[in-house]
Amino acid sequence: MLRNHQFTTGTTDMRIGILFHKDPLLPPTGIDLIRLRALAGGLISRSIPTEIIAPVSVESCIGGVIPVMPLERLARPGRYDLIKTSYHFSINLINGYEGPVLSRIVRVVDERFPERDEKDRKNLLECQESIRRRADALILNNTENAERWRAMYGTDVPLFQIPNGCPETIPPPGKSPYGLEDRKIVLFLGSLSAARMVEMLNGLAEALDRSAEVHFVGRNKVTMYGGGEHLRLSSRIVDHGERLEEETWRYVQHAHAGLALATGPHPFDNDITKILSYLRGGLPVVSEQGILNNRLISETGFGAVFRYGDSKDLAERTAKLLLSPPVDRRESVMNLIARKHSWSARVDAYVHLIRSVLNRKSARTPRSL
Repeated sequence: MLRNHQFTTGTTDMRIGILFHKDPLLPPTGIDLIRLRALAGGLISRSIPTEIIAPVSVESCIGGVIPVMPLERLARPGRYDLIKTSYHFSINLINGYEGPVLSRIVRVVDERFPERDEKDRKNLLECQESIRRRADALILNNTENAERWRAMYGTDVPLFQIPNGCPETIPPPGKSPYGLEDRKIVLFLGSLSAARMVEMLNGLAEALDRSAEVHFVGRNKVTMYGGGEHLRLSSRIVDHGERLEEETWRYVQHAHAGLALATGPHPFDNDITKILSYLRGGLPVVSEQGILNNRLISETGFGAVFRYGDSKDLAERTAKLLLSPPVDRRESVMNLIARKHSWSARVDAYVHLIRSVLNRKSARTPRSL
């Protein structure tokens, strides 16, 4: 319980609510909760009063720093100067709030693509229409999705690109979580969100056989999108399940190669944040063609890109990287990613955008005292 919480103005004239459609108090094992905490905590550290608003029953607090409020707080006139929505579905929770809205979605869905969204396509399209009508600005990760939005909805809603980030500092390596010193480790970190990803991962484990082990740290979400109900990870793959963000760095730091797989053939659906995590942790990457973040591999020279859907090319490039890793670039790559792609830099971009949106709104709702 957050006791005696006073939502004051601090040193700024902004009071921000971040609307989240899931439970923000769950352990931060996925990028959704990691990003949520990084943004809210970053704004608060800059003396910008910020609350997470979510479908929770009582007030609470994350880490003694980030207030979490029930949805009914939205209906209090003047409590927030701006609401930032998270993902598609949080726009549906905004009833009762009439002030400025800054929305963010990961990918733009249309009537056909991406195929994996078929089960929720109708609802996702309705959310996008609500964002078109209600948002004062929309944040996307990349140019590809910005172009899709403009093609579908025009230019009424200003678009801004703020991609995901990574920590400036990470924990020291500590003890290896793998328990093996004589085996090469290939790590897949994050979510398996398409059946083809499971098939590619299984194929790699079979191809590497005894020369290396494939380890999975994350969650298999294939059935959430429909299909793949009978698809299982190979017994050759070591499944560690989901881990807290702090714990995942040990897996990254003690592995020998990080694997990034595309969800499908469409680049707009392949913004893969795990590449940032691999590079930040000094882990060279084997990534599939069509992933937007592959430019980071090209820029750093810290890994290889294999042909889309080509299991043989994946196995060959992985084996080559394990045999001859670019260890001389490791420290410089880690420092580059920390400097250019930190959560702190992303929060700075959010602050600039929030001020811009508020400055464009000439009519402000009076504050409640």
